[in-house]
Amino acid sequence: MGPERSAVRAGRRAAGGSANRAKVARRDWIEAAYQELARAGERGVSINALAARLGVTKGSFYWHFKDRGELMRALLERWAHERTDEMLALALGSTTDPLERLRRIQALGREVAPIDRAMRLWARHAPEADEAVRHSDRALLGHIAACLRELGFAPDEARLRALLMLRAWVGGYLVPSPDDGETALDAERTLEIFLAVPGGRTASADPAES
Repeated sequence: MGPERSAVRAGRRAAGGSANRAKVARRDWIEAAYQELARAGERGVSINALAARLGVTKGSFYWHFKDRGELMRALLERWAHERTDEMLALALGSTTDPLERLRRIQALGREVAPIDRAMRLWARHAPEADEAVRHSDRALLGHIAACLRELGFAPDEARLRALLMLRAWVGGYLVPSPDDGETALDAERTLEIFLAVPGGRTASADPAES
């Protein structure tokens, strides 16, 4: 093979590598890692697995990230932003009814259960993941407690009930139901139990219903 042909092939390889890097952006690697985290947990997020998912070589990864640690930090930021900002804003922004907002938070918890479970398992052995989870939980507890205060609970009781709700919802996917799973009616009844007040009544935002 002559030097001219070798140079042409090398140029093609370089051009192909540049094309792959241009095709797969940094955000694509983060999104792929997010999906892999939900599927296989933190230890399953490997550069090889992500490259295979995206259909590129590992060289594309190192074009965007110094190492896996940098990717995982970006993944934490992605999760925290989505859970505390985007998803809650989307779920809560279109209604002022505190009971409906609680229903939406509860439904949202079921929707994000796979990624949330993976994050909590990761947080058990990684301080940076633990801090991200705690920060997100503080924001979520604030939303739940605010709804409960609007429903008539005193601040201290609202805080305790909010914590109980969060623990129960998280426990629901860390310890799955041994039967056929939760139905929509079960979810509504569970919320009624959380909102029960002495006398068998359920808290309501409407004073006429209390």
